Amino acid sequence: MKAQVLYKYDPEMKEDVWVQSAELPDPEIEKASDVIVRIGAAGVCRTDLHIIEGVWRHIQDPDDQLLPCVMGHENAGWVEEVGQDVSNFKKGDPVILHPLISGTNGTCLSCRRGNDMFAEEGAFPGLNIKEGGYCDYLKTSVRNLIKLPTVLAPKDVAPFSDAGLTAYRVVKKATRHLLPGQSCVVIGAGGLGHIAIQCLKAMCAANIIVVEKSEKALKHAMELGGE
Repeated sequence: MKAQVLYKYDPEMKEDVWVQSAELPDPEIEKASDVIVRIGAAGVCRTDLHIIEGVWRHIQDPDDQLLPCVMGHENAGWVEEVGQDVSNFKKGDPVILHPLISGTNGTCLSCRRGNDMFAEEGAFPGLNIKEGGYCDYLKTSVRNLIKLPTVLAPKDVAPFSDAGLTAYRVVKKATRHLLPGQSCVVIGAGGLGHIAIQCLKAMCAANIIVVEKSEKALKHAMELGGE
């Protein structure tokens, strides 16, 4: 398969090109719960730029074994192949992928509580394992898949698998305390902030006050329901 591969860190971000095209072996089904997804879109997250910079190198790659690496943890596409225990997805189904793969197939305490990001032995494509979504095919777990309605294309929703989840989780926690008529301040209306504004508008009746220095971003925030 074709892939975009990061071969070295660039702390100063001085290189003209950070990833290079390469041919890699296609992933294969190993566990009965495995699913191989044909990638339709993979978002470029600020985290990916930090990976290139080596910001978390001492945590992610203390032994200098991570590179070469295929980045990409905001992924969506179509089911290509499923393991023998997967019955609720079939080839061709459009899906978006939760970024963290539980090493226990969802049986650890954190997963059973719905806190998959704290899963035991969790694998994060493109962050702590080499196989991310900047390629043709990605192996994940059936637990990570959410089926998309036919009106949504993978390219339109891939960033929501991480950026969207980040904003949604914060808003979900905040709305437990926000009553109608109260106010909530969103600081920054960029990649995450504009999603948070929309989530707040849909999930509570609080006044949404937006703090943003960019006039363009502020105008967009007002259109989304900010004040």
